[in-house]
Amino acid sequence: MTVKELIVRLQALPNQDALVIFASGNANEWLVVTGIIERGISRSPANPDFVVPGNDPGVEII
Repeated sequence: MTVKELIVRLQALPNQDALVIFASGNANEWLVVTGIIERGISRSPANPDFVVPGNDPGVEII
């Protein structure tokens, strides 16, 4: 699953108050998602692997 597919599925949940938990085959690796927030972002000039507030559309997975 891509991040884009994950976001589409999270946005489509009928209960937007749902708690979503992802786990890998290793019991010590968990991702708990409590929601998503649409944000304006842009690439960081100091490090292109990071984003900072900006005007491009983005989604924060929380």
